Amino acid sequence: MYNKFFFTVLLTLFFGLTSLGQIFITELADPNDDATARYVEIYNGGTTTVDVTGWTLRRYTNDDTVPQTKGEDLTPIGFLGPGSFAIIAVNGNAFKVAFGMEADISAGANGPADSNGDDQIYITDASGAIVDFFGVVGEDGTGTDHEFENGRAERKASVTQGTATWDVNEWNIDNCSGSGDGALNVDGGFDPGVWIGAKTAGVEDESSVTLKMYPNPANDVLTLSTQNTVNTVEIFNVLGKKVITMQVEDTSAEINVSNLNAGIYLISYQINNSTSTKKFVKN
Repeated sequence: MYNKFFFTVLLTLFFGLTSLGQIFITELADPNDDATARYVEIYNGGTTTVDVTGWTLRRYTNDDTVPQTKGEDLTPIGFLGPGSFAIIAVNGNAFKVAFGMEADISAGANGPADSNGDDQIYITDASGAIVDFFGVVGEDGTGTDHEFENGRAERKASVTQGTATWDVNEWNIDNCSGSGDGALNVDGGFDPGVWIGAKTAGVEDESSVTLKMYPNPANDVLTLSTQNTVNTVEIFNVLGKKVITMQVEDTSAEINVSNLNAGIYLISYQINNSTSTKKFVKN
């Protein structure tokens, strides 16, 4: 009995202490052309798995000083592994149509994921403590440095943990007021399940961290964008057959995929003589 109790206490302390700060928001999305495709992306930036049972995604609407009565329970996510993402979408079906992937939670309208870009969004753990926070309580985001209306807020690659206090220097903001890249449509720069600061297999890979690939799924043109020069791009089907080869030698490229059959493909790209691979879907 003593040993069992002692083990339970150690396990509780392990999941409690190791999760402090390592779960944080990496993207808040309010697509200009589809409000039903809004979502919140969270990420485990640590080296251990975190049980998010009893955790909640919450929201202060506009300039409210009291949060919404009911947050979104994150329990369905269960255990979030290191380097893993979870997506809380407003409408799971609309999100899948827009981005070609399943959301972890379909939260419904008027909840914390359904922000039009001028709200405050945050995560609490099972004890109610704030794990990560975006925005300024009591301040409508319109016209401020935390407005992401018709665009998105993306965490900068340098961020390694969450914070209970808003810090504008941790975010890249795009909005309809002209910040960043301005208003963004569904196919114009959103990348759920991908983040510029993410680590692969616990080791940071410069080429995979900085590359953006959109839209995904793609119909006719697949766009690559990165801070570094992409040397070459090769696309393979699921049978391993090379179907496209392209010499780029630039920081961006548009790849014509209109002749490819619908399905899943692997894109292998070389940056600074380092080769990485990503998956994309052809509609």
